[in-house]
Amino acid sequence: MPPATGVAKREHPMNEPLARDAAPAATDLQGTDQSAVEAGPSALPEHAFKGAALMSAAMFCAAAIDTSVKALAGTYSTAEIVLLRTLFAIPVALSIAHREGGVLRAFHTRLPLWHVYRGCLACGATFGFFYGLKFVPLVNAVLLAYVAPLLVVLLSRPLIGERVGARRWIGVLVGFSGTVSIVASGGGIESTEFALHPAVFSILGSATCWALILVSNRQLAGRERPATLAVYMMPISGVVALALTLSGNWVTPTGWDWGLFAIAGVGSACIHFLAALASRYARAATLAPFEYTNLIWVAIASWLFWGEVPDLLTIAGGAAILLGGFIAARAHS
Repeated sequence: MPPATGVAKREHPMNEPLARDAAPAATDLQGTDQSAVEAGPSALPEHAFKGAALMSAAMFCAAAIDTSVKALAGTYSTAEIVLLRTLFAIPVALSIAHREGGVLRAFHTRLPLWHVYRGCLACGATFGFFYGLKFVPLVNAVLLAYVAPLLVVLLSRPLIGERVGARRWIGVLVGFSGTVSIVASGGGIESTEFALHPAVFSILGSATCWALILVSNRQLAGRERPATLAVYMMPISGVVALALTLSGNWVTPTGWDWGLFAIAGVGSACIHFLAALASRYARAATLAPFEYTNLIWVAIASWLFWGEVPDLLTIAGGAAILLGGFIAARAHS
């Protein structure tokens, strides 16, 4: 997912570089010792350990989602994958909302237009990334999605007036050089007619949508609860997917495929909760390295299930994207 991840991307993750801003109320510690957290993870190492473990679990969910969607993409339309993923995610999301203060409270909002805007962005992010996974090797797709946090830096100045320092600009330039490297490799797609495939740009478009979602999280910080932001992200994607599926793209899933749809749906609902919970125990700078554990899992899955091994351009580009994101995140923190 947009980071990936998806953030990120990925209705992908809640702390930069993947999606740091997706948890505007992460300081609502709910049971965590406020003074201990303010003192920092160095004061209470067990809190940092819990945060790291939770973020690693969130990134494992992200890898499971991406792997499941990649496996399904060869048989089912993007719309059907989004639809069934959403249907499996909704019950889990509602149960989490109930735990976090009640379902009805989660749906209460005085900013409906904001949620329509975010829902449309989520729709673009989800469809763009899932479509890209049908053609682009798994590792390449996830690496391209990691450009989202760099786009947040670019968008923060014009949209929210945030000052961007020199070190963050350096991080952006380094990261974008990596993106160019991966795109120049063809995104890992072998084609005799086109050096570049539309799926590569579909993933970059997905990352752009996710970056706008992250910026909107800052714009809504303190105005909406995280649970409210989460529950309104899915409906528009689900409605669009239903309409497209009813137009004639339905393929009845087999037994094993139902399991993959369930993994994608449950993982999508859990990833945000796990990442938000991680941010209650540890600082963003502490969590940032663990967000990259997603790449370990997708690299293993890509090799095991599809025999995909990234070429040198992809490896170099991926390293540049991750380095750029790390530089930008450290400069920001």
